[in-house]
Amino acid sequence: MAEPVDGELRFTVLGPVRAWRGERELRLGSPQQRAVLVALLLRGGRAVPPEDLVDAVWGEDPPPAAVSVLRTYASRLRRVLEPDRPADRPPRVLRSVAGGYALHLGEDALDARVRERQVARARQARADGEPREAAALLRAALADWESVALVGVPGPLAEAERARLAEARIAAVEARLAVDLELGRHNELVAELTALVAEYPLRERLCRYLMLALYRSGRQAEALAVFSDTRRTLVSELGVEPGHPLRDLHARVLAGDPGLAPAPEAVEPAAELTVRPEQLPSAVPDFVGREEEVEQLRAALGAPSDTPAAATAVVVGMGGVGKTTLAVRVAHALPDRFPEGRLYTDLRGADDSPADPHTVLAAFLRALGAPDGSVPGDPAERAAQYRSLLARRRVLVVLDNAHDTDQVTPLLPGSPSCAAIVTSRFRLAALPATRRIELAGFTPRQALDLFTRIAGDARAAAEPAAAMRVVRACGGLPLAVRVVASRLAVRPGWSVAALADRLADERQRLEQLRAESLAVESSFRLGYAQLDAEHAHAFRLLSLPEVPDISLDAAAAVLGLPRGTAERALEQLVDAGMLESPAADRYRYHDLLRLFARQRAEREGTSGELDAALGRLLDHCLATARTAYRLVRPAHSVPDALGRTAARGLPLADATAARAWADRELAGLLAVAVQAATGPPELTAVAADLVWALDPLLEERFGWHDAVPACRALARAARDAGDERAEARVRYMLAGALMQVGRWVEVEEHAREAIALARAAHDPTTVALTLNVSGVNASYRDDDSAALDYLEEAVAISRGLDDRGIEEYVLGNLIQSRIELGHRDASLLADARHHLALTERIGEPFTTARSLYRLGQVLRRLGRRHRAIATHRRGLDLLEPDGPLLLRSGHLFRLAEALRAVNRPQEAVGEAERALVMLREIRFGALEARTLRFIGDVLHDLRQVDRARACWREAYDLLIRLDLPTGDLPALLAGASRAAGDG
Repeated sequence: MAEPVDGELRFTVLGPVRAWRGERELRLGSPQQRAVLVALLLRGGRAVPPEDLVDAVWGEDPPPAAVSVLRTYASRLRRVLEPDRPADRPPRVLRSVAGGYALHLGEDALDARVRERQVARARQARADGEPREAAALLRAALADWESVALVGVPGPLAEAERARLAEARIAAVEARLAVDLELGRHNELVAELTALVAEYPLRERLCRYLMLALYRSGRQAEALAVFSDTRRTLVSELGVEPGHPLRDLHARVLAGDPGLAPAPEAVEPAAELTVRPEQLPSAVPDFVGREEEVEQLRAALGAPSDTPAAATAVVVGMGGVGKTTLAVRVAHALPDRFPEGRLYTDLRGADDSPADPHTVLAAFLRALGAPDGSVPGDPAERAAQYRSLLARRRVLVVLDNAHDTDQVTPLLPGSPSCAAIVTSRFRLAALPATRRIELAGFTPRQALDLFTRIAGDARAAAEPAAAMRVVRACGGLPLAVRVVASRLAVRPGWSVAALADRLADERQRLEQLRAESLAVESSFRLGYAQLDAEHAHAFRLLSLPEVPDISLDAAAAVLGLPRGTAERALEQLVDAGMLESPAADRYRYHDLLRLFARQRAEREGTSGELDAALGRLLDHCLATARTAYRLVRPAHSVPDALGRTAARGLPLADATAARAWADRELAGLLAVAVQAATGPPELTAVAADLVWALDPLLEERFGWHDAVPACRALARAARDAGDERAEARVRYMLAGALMQVGRWVEVEEHAREAIALARAAHDPTTVALTLNVSGVNASYRDDDSAALDYLEEAVAISRGLDDRGIEEYVLGNLIQSRIELGHRDASLLADARHHLALTERIGEPFTTARSLYRLGQVLRRLGRRHRAIATHRRGLDLLEPDGPLLLRSGHLFRLAEALRAVNRPQEAVGEAERALVMLREIRFGALEARTLRFIGDVLHDLRQVDRARACWREAYDLLIRLDLPTGDLPALLAGASRAAGDG
């Protein structure tokens, strides 16, 4: 088996199937997709053939084209498991092996494997005469092992594995009970065993353990009654008598056999403390959420460690996120684990003068009963005495609000019987930890729950929409929610809506988040005060671009720093809890911290700082987008027509790298373009070119819904600035975007303006591209004559420019229009083959796949259906598994048409359904309606008339919403209704 490749990935199957990368949970998709993942996980890295996966997921009733569906699931899982994998590199986690798939993970990535190893080690420890070690291992193994595994996962494999894992779990429970009985823990086992015997009345081993625990607890009559009940159940349910071990124990209990008494050495002596410190602050009464984090901490601290070190859990996060609340809550919940006391101190890590660990040690020693005169003055001796007092005692130490590792290290207990919880705004990367938790903000639902508990159920229930507006304005920060809810609770005359309106103004929001001594801004100010001048400047400046997150290279452009210098500054901000790093080389602010940073920028920066920073960022983005355009559309002249840049941009290696860059950055690039529209004219011009340069990437990613607002904003700004060239380019982009999202009526208005402006600005490239949009739009609206006129003029202009790229682009749409007009002559096939030859000379796979799409249609129209099938499959081979969804769905739909034409309807429906999934993902309504119509037709051929009618109805309703021609769908629906007797 290959070496494991990813230690950050973790999976759980002993309950719901879940996955994490680090501390971030991943979305695993549909139940069937999870079933595929489970089948691979349970093979432990071995290759699984497609037919085995089909059997595992669907059994004897697989869907049409099941293997194709598996490929789709595998592709999606790869994107989930390796989101940052460059497209030019093969997958490292979910690999294609010998025609099948294999999942390569770290040794501890799957909870089932970890638990199996723990159970095996426990059995060995018991055999070696180490019952306490065995008990600890078994408790750890069972900590998160739920009674039902693989919850919600369908398929025969999951059903069989559920039964196997359930049996393995109860066997591990029985093993742990046996060890606990050896250790003399019979009194505490009676309640648990009573419940287990009620749940599993036919498991004789559990009945034996309950009898033994009752007998050892002085309850002989009850022990004998257990035998009677068990015998009656076995006889009535199975028609058998109890086995020899149970009958033998019954006889020994009847005889009062002294050999049943626990071994005296098994009873653990109770350690005594002269002083039992209980220093925890009160837990908040309105604690909500954090179920997963609570369980992680309880698991990390809940059993003595099987290593010589004390368990140490580290909870880090920004100010106000609830680190102390969580730590105190968990510490209060573990009295049985730490019966000899709990120490607590606030280390004031975010203050100007953090606590001296030497002073804290003295306070801890006195709390543990050391007389004042016995506390050593030397720091090393003081730490040694502290560890000696804690040795072999069960004490929990809570070190809250730590500044750095040096402050914490002397305060950690040395004995594995103890444990520590450390909280900090700083990452404490050098501190060894049993468990690290990066505490994030609340979900909206959790935030609303906290708000309701503090402000009152009645007020929140009376204005639910306003209450949700309030908590969303708080950005999920628990401190902010607590503050606003507390303000509302003591102001009975305020409405929730009034509070929401106050918070809606971002410039005043932080001022509203204040209630007596509680203030969000004060919490942020503590962290800001820890920054030196260089990092404070970076913290302010980086908040200015309106982007959800930002890459390291873009951040370096904003800051005007070399990449390495910028990285050091940003990582320092992450370590200080003032910035988040959701992935390598990516950074973001919490919403409220961004507001705080911008306020500081306004108060401490200069008036031109925003424009200069935004200008550097736009320059970097345009330089990179130019490179991406050249790689994705290598024969186009558009990159040469873009404005000059001072920056060189990212050195993208190939088209795959360009597309990966677009996947990461597209949302941020469009947001920056919108922001630039409110700036000076020179920023508008650069932003207009940036949006124009994104054209091929928006097409492939179908990013048109997000592009429309940016294009509208820039068109207005360019008109106000009198910049004809910039306005022409963004109106071309706006026309194309509106066409793709089905806003057909608006398209021609913007296209006409773009053409007129481009001609006035002597920009023939934009003229040709806009004519292409007008042609395609006319074709969608069934105005085929106008479509041909527009497209033929666009082809002529592109040839005059000697621009093979635009010629290829427009020629493909011209062929498509001729197909829609019903042309079936030899010249159409010649044009399609010329188009393919042109794209093959360009040498870019996506472009070639697009020409194959047109050629496949032509071949089918000319009756060469098998050639059409092969052509579309060739196009898909160039695009799978991660190519643009629009073109992939187009090939699948046309492949389905060709399959239907050669009387393979089941395969046709399968491919069309795959296309439909992709079209819904990109929200392309016109083609979605066409695909639904086709699926309905094929289902009708297969005599699935009710489902066919449902597909037709859905297609009809969608076309009406889009204001597109419905063709013969009304007649089809009417006929279907008459046939069904309801018309």
